[in-house]
Amino acid sequence: MSRLTTFAFLLIASVSALPMPAVAQGGVIDSVLLRWREPLAKCQRNELDGAIPTDIHAMAHVAMFEAVNAVAGKYQPYIAKIAAAPGSSETAAAAQAAHDVIAMTCADQKSAADTLLASSLALVTDSAARDSGVAVGQKAATAIIAARSKSGSVGFDGFFPAATAGVYVPTVRQVGILISRMTPWVMRKQSELRPPAPPSLSSEIWSRDYEEIRRMGAKTGSARTEAQTDIAKFWASRDVRIVLRQLVGQPGRSLVDDARFLALAEMAWADSYISMMDGKYAWNFWRPVTAIRGGTMDGNDRTIPDADWTPLTPTPMHPEYPCGHCLSAAAVGSVIQAEFGSRMPTIVLDMEGALLRRYPTADSYIDEVSESRMLTGVHYRFSLDVGKSMGHALGKLAVERYFRPVGK
Repeated sequence: MSRLTTFAFLLIASVSALPMPAVAQGGVIDSVLLRWREPLAKCQRNELDGAIPTDIHAMAHVAMFEAVNAVAGKYQPYIAKIAAAPGSSETAAAAQAAHDVIAMTCADQKSAADTLLASSLALVTDSAARDSGVAVGQKAATAIIAARSKSGSVGFDGFFPAATAGVYVPTVRQVGILISRMTPWVMRKQSELRPPAPPSLSSEIWSRDYEEIRRMGAKTGSARTEAQTDIAKFWASRDVRIVLRQLVGQPGRSLVDDARFLALAEMAWADSYISMMDGKYAWNFWRPVTAIRGGTMDGNDRTIPDADWTPLTPTPMHPEYPCGHCLSAAAVGSVIQAEFGSRMPTIVLDMEGALLRRYPTADSYIDEVSESRMLTGVHYRFSLDVGKSMGHALGKLAVERYFRPVGK
């Protein structure tokens, strides 16, 4: 299993009088907000009665923000202000909120959540502050779960296309149809950021991007450099949110600031799936492996067919347009940019068995994640560009619409 380590940002007492998260062995920031990411990452979805994990992640982080913010009172809440007794523990509130969301939406991780809650609450030695914080966390989790009870995140994807008597229907479900119909966190409706139609098959853009991915995205005989192949493989199976951990617990930031930042990022990330699947099924555009193997079908003399062409990585089971990784990375990256601006510390990812990645800016992270999808042979460049544009717009919406400072 891959291990994310951070090049720690040492805490210097003179920088700020604000209470800071503890620094665990190896320099990794030990924040109550980060402890819950492991059980969340292990949540498995039961298609018949389980919620989609993107929704669970967002619920947990919004609940933690609501709980901590109820005590701190610094930002506008997602639903309504929760009453908190003076002196309530923010740590206890956050831990209880995350625990309750996981326990009620992710049954397979309840035992792990129970254990983690006990260890988290044991760190709060003031019993009165702990108990009142627990009460706040319980209220926050209950409110968020109730708010998402009709989000449409429970169910399963149907087979596609619809069955006709006597006609073969693929027995592997296409992914994301249910997600495309979910209630968004940030957007007003699923189609708010729906992209325009993909390029015409007779256009120069189509032939240009077809040729690029045919040359650069092939499993064998491609024009990729070794470094480009490393980039493609690095992001092929990784969650774009791995960069968030390093940005929590920075000097001068409070727990409520970090809770707000993660909640915004998780909301934007969850909505990126809704937006991408809305666009994918609205346009139902073909994947490179189909287009290149059937290159004579597009009616464009400038596209060269290759019946044996195979992408570097397996093609996902849903339509191509727009690029999902691109949309998600840009949504998360835009929240990062809005939160830190030029003060964003360089993000360094050192993962076992993978090339070291370094991102001095949010844009450098977004661009590399996006480029990787063309290099793997699953997305055309026009799809990369549209996905990034949608993600930037989504991240901006999250920051503009939610958790503004009180009084603004």
